[in-house]
Amino acid sequence: MAYDRVLARSFRVIPPSDMTVFCEASRYTAIFYDALVVSGALLVGLSGFFLIIELGLGLFTEPWIVGMWGLFLFEFIEGNAVTRIQFRKTLRRSREALARGGPLTDDVREQSRSLLNQITHFLDIPLFTVIVYCGTVRTDTWTHVLIAIAMGLLAATILTVLVPRLARESRINPVP
Repeated sequence: MAYDRVLARSFRVIPPSDMTVFCEASRYTAIFYDALVVSGALLVGLSGFFLIIELGLGLFTEPWIVGMWGLFLFEFIEGNAVTRIQFRKTLRRSREALARGGPLTDDVREQSRSLLNQITHFLDIPLFTVIVYCGTVRTDTWTHVLIAIAMGLLAATILTVLVPRLARESRINPVP
């Protein structure tokens, strides 16, 4: 999935101390997001919609379908409303800082690590896993869907707390 490429590129934004590398990582994050994630989400959404219609399942008849559609729509809106804006803002600010010719400051770096950015960023993969779970298990009870969503949110919370912390520590104490 394209999320892994965006995730990998965004990790390049965390550790560098060179403004050129930071700007390049921001640019590639935006390129991968625009080229792969958005087009992939549209393809998945349309194919899922037509598959549901073709199989005659109905959009609101089964909890697993509602869970898949609800999470997909949430991710699509969140990705285009919050994540895309944040990637673009980071790219714009890094280009401005690069044009000034100054070094990479903690202020520029912190703008790319806002809490909202981290939450939305680490929410994608766990919620995608819940979407796959709903489509694979096809549970007929809301309990399983809600438990899966809760587990996905817990995983996203753990990732949001631990991964940036580990990345900062590895920058301070690099492994040889």
